Formats: sequence, C-alpha cells, structure tokens
Amino acid sequence: KVAARKVAHAAGVPTVPGTDDPIEKEEDALKFAKEHGYPIIIKAAAVGGGRGMRVANNKKELLEGLVAAGSEAKAAFGNAAVFLERYLANPKHIEVQVLGDNHGNLVHFYERDCSIQRRHQKVVEFAPSLSLTQKTRQELCTAALKIAGQVKYRNAGTVEFLLDQEGNWYFIEMNPRIQVEHTVTEMITGRNLVQNQILIACGHRLSDPEINIPSQSAIDMRGYAIQCRITTEDPANNFAPDFGTLTTYRSAAGCGIRLDAGNAFTGAKITPHYDSLLVKVSSWGLTFQDAAHIMNRALQEFRVRGVKTNIGFLENVVTHPVFLKGNCDTSFIEKHPELLVIREKKDRATKVLTFLGEVIVNGSPGTPRSLKSADLLEARPPEVDITKPRPAGSRDLFMKLGAEGLSKWILEQKKLLITDTTMRDSHQSNLATRVRTYDLLKIAEPTSYLASDIFSLEMWGGATFDVSMRFLKEDPWQRLHKLSELIPNVLFQMLLRGSNAVGYTNYPDNVVERFVEEAAT
Repeated sequence: KVAARKVAHAAGVPTVPGTDDPIEKEEDALKFAKEHGYPIIIKAAAVGGGRGMRVANNKKELLEGLVAAGSEAKAAFGNAAVFLERYLANPKHIEVQVLGDNHGNLVHFYERDCSIQRRHQKVVEFAPSLSLTQKTRQELCTAALKIAGQVKYRNAGTVEFLLDQEGNWYFIEMNPRIQVEHTVTEMITGRNLVQNQILIACGHRLSDPEINIPSQSAIDMRGYAIQCRITTEDPANNFAPDFGTLTTYRSAAGCGIRLDAGNAFTGAKITPHYDSLLVKVSSWGLTFQDAAHIMNRALQEFRVRGVKTNIGFLENVVTHPVFLKGNCDTSFIEKHPELLVIREKKDRATKVLTFLGEVIVNGSPGTPRSLKSADLLEARPPEVDITKPRPAGSRDLFMKLGAEGLSKWILEQKKLLITDTTMRDSHQSNLATRVRTYDLLKIAEPTSYLASDIFSLEMWGGATFDVSMRFLKEDPWQRLHKLSELIPNVLFQMLLRGSNAVGYTNYPDNVVERFVEEAAT
C-alpha cells in the first residue's frame, strides 16, 4: 500500500494525507499526528480484508494501535509494517474495475459502490454508484487508468478511492486481482472478466475478437446490480462466526439472479477454520429499485438451516430507505442499529418434518420425546372412542332429505362447507397413487368420527381409478365399497374431468355416463 501511494503521486492522482513510508518509530507517528491532527487511521502495509487497521483519536490510542495493528499484520501476513493516513469520517468507498493486456492497452469498466462495510470489510456492493456525478465518475475512471498505466498493469485489477463529505476524492490502494464483488460489474457491462483474464494470459489483445474491446467506448453500462455476501455469522451476536452442519440448504433462483456458491449444500460441515462466506448472490434490474426488490425476494427464498446466517440482516439492508437512495457511507451499519433487529425465522418445514419423523419412529401416542419446540410439544394425536355412536354427517343428511333437499340445505348455509381431498390428491396425488386401500382403511373409521362435520370427502377420481388398477394392482371399486362401510356418515365425492372421466384419454359420452352411474351405485 505504501508503494501504491508512491505510484499515485507519480501519476498525479491525489491520495489521503499519509506517511510515505512505513512507521518505524513512535516519534514518526507522533510527528505526523501533530502535523495533520486526529483522527488518524493506522493501516498494515501488506494486509487486506480490513485486518491490521485501527482508528486513533488521541495519542494513547495511536501508540496502542501501532502495536495492535502491527501484531495483527505480522500474524496474518508475516509483515508487521504499518503506515498512517488522515482518517476521513464517514466517506464513501468507490472502486473502479480496470483491465489491461500484455501490449499496453488499458480500459475501465466503470465503478462499484462498496461503502456498506463492517470493520472495514465489504458486506454489500452495487454498481454503478447512485451518488456520483458524471464529472466525478469520469475523474475517478481516468485516475484509475493513470495509476494502472503508471505500472504497466495487465489483467484485472481494482483501483479504490474514498470520497469525503465535501465531494473530494482520494486514491487509497489497488487490488491487483479479481475481487469478490466483480460480479456486479460483469452484470452491468455484460463482460466476462475471468474469461478475459485467461485470454490475456494466453497473449490476446483487448481488441482481439475473443475479447472484443477495441476501445473504451466498446464498454457500456446497462441497469443496476447488487451483490450480497451470505455468511455463516450471527448478526445478533456481533457477527460472531457460527459453525455446524447445514441440515437444509436451498438457493434462490429466477430472472435477474446470479449465484456464486462456495461449500453450500445440505450436509456440508462448516468448521471454525472456515471463511464465513457461504455464497454470493447478485441481482440485476433496469433500475436500482428493481435490483433491490429482486435481491430482497431472493434473500427470502434462501433456506439455510443448521447454522446461523446474516440473511435477515441483509434483508434489512436492501429494504432500508437510505440504501434505496444510494446514500450509504462506510458508517451506514453503525448509524442504523435497526438493521440488527431481525425477524425470527419460524422454520416451520423443519419442525413439521421433525414431528413426523418422531411419530413414524416412536409412534403417535403421547408427546414426542425429543421435540423442544413449544408449538409441537402440545401436538397430541386425538383419541377416538369407536364404541360410542358415530356422529351424524352430511351423508346422513342426504339420506334424510334426498338430493333436492340437500341442495336446498346447502344454499341456506352461512358457514363454509369444506371438502377434504386428502384421500384423493393429498400432495400431487401421493396418497391416491402410492398408498394402498389397506393403508387408507386404517384411518377411515377415525375419520368418520373426527371429520364428521366436513361436507364431503373427495376420495376418488381419474388418478385413483386408473393408477389403482395399473400400478397398485387393486380393484378401485373395492376401495369404494370398503371405505363407504367404514365412513358411512360423510358424503363421498368424485373428481370427474369431463370426457377424460377416469383415465388419461377421451371416452365417448355414453361410457362416461355409465361410469358415473356405476360409481354412484
């Protein structure tokens, strides 16, 4: 970073006031503080990712910070060198993507706004920046090319700047590599930066057909893109890393969504020695609000269970009014503690599956032993006393009133009349096409007691009849007979799809009519 500052000076690009060389003595640090005043930021010369950085507001913090930042830098990168810069309060962090070939050609891909940070580590990035004027955008992109040209840079790199609250901008560093957030640049420019790097390494020029960038004017921007980093961190516990096994993992998808996945899959073991980045999700829209809306939808579609994540926190960020206006600076998270008020996920699917597993393995009587959720502990299956008289139901009413009388009764009802389709369709015909009559008969008699108040049981239809014969090798008429013996009090109902009747082909009208008569009998 110290060398990069010298390159910027040589290229005529402004930098934040700072030391030209690493600090070797406390006296040098105190001299800088006297000349430029506090606050001062202490930065490790060879470290990235927000490590090795301390802000000092007075002499005591400065001297302590020199030791702490140096120790962290030494442990992380084997280099304890640190330097000082004048600390800019609440700046915006803007970076420009550049690409150079081996023949001296350089282009930029406009800017990304990386101001949403936590402990100097980027959390959410978007492109292009909403807060830049066209003049400032052009100045930053030109400055980035100057710095890259000064060192004859080749391949992908990122030139980073800070903008203070008065609109002044300063170069801070250059990342000589592809970055996590390169996805948003690719989405708004339609360019494949990683592929271009490989082609450049093979000796191609930017102007070659394989890369197809004959000049800067060939790179256009279209729409807006946002990237969120989904991490295995607990926002409610100061973003402490979490670890364990992913019991459930489901990604988002859909128009305008790009996923760059890491080790995320059901069964993956997240260890304490793991970088907390689980998956990157990027969204694109014609407007920034569109991109934010798509991102919010995608975040809500994610299902990650087994470890804590920052998804709820990210949902709060992309729906926050300050974010939607593009006015975030590097203190955005600290300024808005409401971002950490996260709606609790109910995880209903896992709870239901756990309950079903308990019942299947341990049986239904009593309370499942291992369940801890309060809403499931009370789930005791109802007991049915079949020695008592069976409650009267809708079929009893039909036998008493007849067809016309029942029709009139229906019209007079104010309450909702419910038809239960469990025995026919369940979930996509699972019961009708995969469960034998033998299994349905086990629940038939209890159903006649527990569901005596429903209007009808739709327990028969095309799939039932057709699949019963062809796959289950059963007599569908026999199913009707046996179920009607055990549920004599509730009306049965059949699903009839016009001329398809009970199979997956068209039948003549007289066949359909005869079938309905036989079913009714």
